[in-house]
This record gives sequence, C-alpha cells and structure tokens, in this order.
Amino acid sequence: MTQTPDASAEAGADGLLAVRQPAAQKTGGMYVFLAKFFSREALLQGINFLCGIWVVRTLSVHEYAWYTIAITLLGAGSVLCDIGVGAALMSVAGRLWPDRAKINSVFVVAFQTRTRFFIVFGLVIFAAGIALLTRSQSSWAMSVSIMGLVVLITFFQLNFDLMAVLPKLEQSLGVLQRMTISAALLRLVILSLILISPHAVTALAAALVAMTFQAYQIRRHYALSDKDEGFGLAEVKEEFSRVARRQAPASIYFCVQGQLNVFLLGYFGSATQVAQLGALGRISALLLVAQSVFSSILMPRFSVLKDKAEMRRKYLLYVALFMCVIAAFLGMALLFPETILSILGGKYGGLNSELLLILASASLYVMEGLLYSLNMSRAWIAPSWIQVVVTLGCQAILLCFMSIDSISRLVMFSSISPIVSISVYVISATMHFGKMK
Repeated sequence: MTQTPDASAEAGADGLLAVRQPAAQKTGGMYVFLAKFFSREALLQGINFLCGIWVVRTLSVHEYAWYTIAITLLGAGSVLCDIGVGAALMSVAGRLWPDRAKINSVFVVAFQTRTRFFIVFGLVIFAAGIALLTRSQSSWAMSVSIMGLVVLITFFQLNFDLMAVLPKLEQSLGVLQRMTISAALLRLVILSLILISPHAVTALAAALVAMTFQAYQIRRHYALSDKDEGFGLAEVKEEFSRVARRQAPASIYFCVQGQLNVFLLGYFGSATQVAQLGALGRISALLLVAQSVFSSILMPRFSVLKDKAEMRRKYLLYVALFMCVIAAFLGMALLFPETILSILGGKYGGLNSELLLILASASLYVMEGLLYSLNMSRAWIAPSWIQVVVTLGCQAILLCFMSIDSISRLVMFSSISPIVSISVYVISATMHFGKMK
C-alpha cells in the first residue's frame, strides 16, 4: 500500500518549482489555489471511491477476491516497472527546465529504460498473478484474462506517469487533475456494464479503457516531437542507470512489504479472506484526499524553507495536522463500525475489529509516506538497509510466537514495516535538525 518512491519524485518536482508558485499567483492567491486544488482532488477521490464501492457491492466474494489480487499486482507492477525512472526523469528535466527540446530528448531515454523494465517485471507480475489467482479457485482462462488486463493497465499507467512530469514542472496541476477526473468519470460510466456482467474482468476492462483515455489525453496535450538532436544523452543514460541501481533494492522491498497482506492471503489463505481484506481496504481510500493535498501542495513549500526554526515548526505542524486527520478517521471507525461496513454491503458485515485494524494499518502506511516525503524534500536520506534489516528481524521474531492464520494477525504482522520506517524517518529528521545552524 505504500507508494514511497513515487512520492519522493512528486515532492522533489513540486519543490523545485515552488519558488515560482505560478499557479497561486495566476489564480488569485494561495487560498484560492488551495480551494480549487482540494475541490478537484476531493471530486476525483470521490469518484474513485464510488467506483470501488460499486465493485465491492456488485461482485461475488470470489470475483472480488480475484479483483483484489489483480489490483494488488497492478500496484506492484507500477512500482517495479518504474525502479527510479520517474525520479530520474524529474531530476534531469527539472535541471533542464524550461528547455523543452532537450527535455523531449530526455523522454526518449526515459521511455526506452522503462520499456526494458516493463518487459522484465511485467512477465514476473503476470506469472505471480497466475499463481495467486489459480490458488484462489480461478480458472486458467480467467486468470490469463485478468492478468492480461493488469499488464495492459500497467503499461498505460506508466506512460501517463512519465508524461505527467511536464504538467508538474509547469505547475499546471489543474490540467493534470482535469485529465484524471474525466478518465475517472469514463470509468464510472463503463462500470455500469458490471450490472449486466458482474465479473472482475468487466471491472478491470473499465479501468483499462479509462487509463488508455487518460494516457491519450496527456499525449495529445504535450507533444514530444520537437527534440534537440545535438543534445548529448550519454550522461543522461548514465544517470538513469545509476538511479535505477540505487533504487531497485528499496523499490522491490517496499513493493513486497506494501502488498504483503494480499500476497500471503492469496497463497496461504482463502478467497473469502482475500475479498474481505480488499473490501475493508476500500474504506482507507478516503485518506488519499488528505495525502494528495500534503504531497502536492504543502511538501513543495516545506522544501524551500531556509530558516531552521520555521522549518521545524512547519515539520511538526504538518505531522500534527495529519495525525488529527488520522485520529478523526479512526474515531469514526471505532464509534460507527456497522455504519461504515454497511457501505460495503451485507457480504462483509460483522468485521468490526478487522475494519479498525486494517484502517489503523493503512494510516501507518500513509503516515510513513508523509514523513518520507518531508525528509526527501530536504534530501534527508537514511540508508534503506536499516529498515530492511530491522523489519525482517522483527517479523522473523514475531513468527516464532504468532501464527499467521487470520486477517487480524496478518495485518499486525505486516504493520511492522511502516512502524519501523516511521521510526527511522523521525530519527533521521531529528538528527538533521540537530546538525542545522
């Protein structure tokens, strides 16, 4: 569930251009800019939430288990097929901005690099998906169809993510949001077919059409044909390679840890448990609105601060605000679990304790992403091996005393990863604050 590598790229790009703040100036001030951004983001996440709940309520438990596996592998594929390409593109393009001819040339390298990763990791994701789906009582034909759609969605998602670097550099967040909102509306319309054909393939086909349309929109809006043919790309290729080598271990590790619940349940558990886990996770999508506001608007402004006292104050303020949002979110789940579960339909009733645990775990991952983005916006980078060693060590010790035979225990087991990461990021920030004058 964590998306840390991508978050760093967004924070870095937005931070680079926050000094100019063109969007806020052109639209009548910061408050107007925030209001427009937040309203569009709330609309987008609202549509996506509605789509998710519609799928949960319409599909059978087995079909939704297959859909959950597919969406999990889609997220894993998006991370694995990137391996630092987006971050490297943002870094190089940011230094060259606003020379679009040179930036367009850099895109050639980015697409070539990502294509190689897509071929390798796309096959891995496809094979892993087939294995998990067949263990969840999916037929071979259905498994191949589902994973074929997952691979295609991943391809168009990756292309859109690369092209999204341009509107981010321009700070044209409204343009980017309108594209994603129109694609989300298209998905919602096509999802009506699920009433006629309530299958995971139908839901994934709607997502594929929407993602294809989204990728088409951004390619039509931003042309890459004007290239600087004399611009040397040798150093650019070396930087892409260097970033990929540095980020690959961490990306693979965080990808596996972030999707560990579904991977373990898909292999050792039942289709019913996978469906319950996926359905309860739908509720946590509401946190994405707050996360988007923090990563796209507040992080850039933190990255350009110079005064130590002001920096510390903003750091604590952002963390405190986010903790208040999470506390309110978990408080609603604690006080009104039946009301929240009723949104998912009768198939998932009675999962009160599981709901609170899953939402608490999701909150930890979101907090981990926030702290990672704050630290990365200042280049406060802690060695990733610390988290890997400590997390795996704690999980190994826990396995000696606890069996992973229920959703609740599995969620507690996988929550060790964000807890360790949060601790590392807080310690790293504290140490860097101590070194500042």
